[in-house]
Amino acid sequence: MPEKFLQGRAAIVTGGASGLGKAIALRLAAAGANVCIMSLSNQRVERVDSEVKYFAEVDEIEHARGEIEDLGVQALAFDGDISSRVDAQLLVGEAVSTFGRLDILVNNAATNVVHPVLNHDDDAWFRVIDVNLCGPYLCTRNALPHLIKNGWGRIISIASTNAHVGTPDYSAYAASKHGLLGFNKSLALEVGWHNITANTISPAAIDTPSAKLHAEKWAEQQGMTYEETIKEFMKHYPQGRFIQPEEIADLVAYLCREEARAINGEDIKITTGASY
Repeated sequence: MPEKFLQGRAAIVTGGASGLGKAIALRLAAAGANVCIMSLSNQRVERVDSEVKYFAEVDEIEHARGEIEDLGVQALAFDGDISSRVDAQLLVGEAVSTFGRLDILVNNAATNVVHPVLNHDDDAWFRVIDVNLCGPYLCTRNALPHLIKNGWGRIISIASTNAHVGTPDYSAYAASKHGLLGFNKSLALEVGWHNITANTISPAAIDTPSAKLHAEKWAEQQGMTYEETIKEFMKHYPQGRFIQPEEIADLVAYLCREEARAINGEDIKITTGASY
């Protein structure tokens, strides 16, 4: 039986209907937290040129809510866009209204485009910044008054190894994740006095639907098969494998424990030992 160290707490996980976000939402629920998720469905999204991102089906969002509830907690699920000021405010407002409180915010939702800077589509570039950097800001700004009121809180943002290095054709993504680290470091200094911690996690490649789409894109660009591309990619990973979403989710859960209260303003890399 999982330890219910988050019993009575309430959490928001953005991008929580699939992949890493879903794994995080389920892990927090297993620890006893009521969980609210929001993901942008493929029915609502208006894709931009060169965007490589998995968007969940509407019924996939609802199914994720059911899986969370099956763990014995309350759950909410929304089809929304965190880069929208209206949606970000609605997300926090509905979570607090339903759960009566908010304690944990996991900024996980993100998108990506693959294109060189030369002739990059402006709308695509700004979309990545809006979702990956402005979205966490909007969610955090709305959540903070409730965390401060509680005198306890955890803000965890999912960055990337691209928060530390550059990658050709990924300028928007790298810029957004570098910015997320700077945002978090400043935030941590502001909220520490309120018994709130703010940290980032920077994973390498995770076994998610979006990762598969990127691998397919790389294979197309290199004129290789999908299998050849994965084999070549894994040469950079000492363990020769993708990271599993549950491995990141376990770290998120640990950062929500009382034992982690001194971890603040940090970025934790999970790379299987890769040098980037």
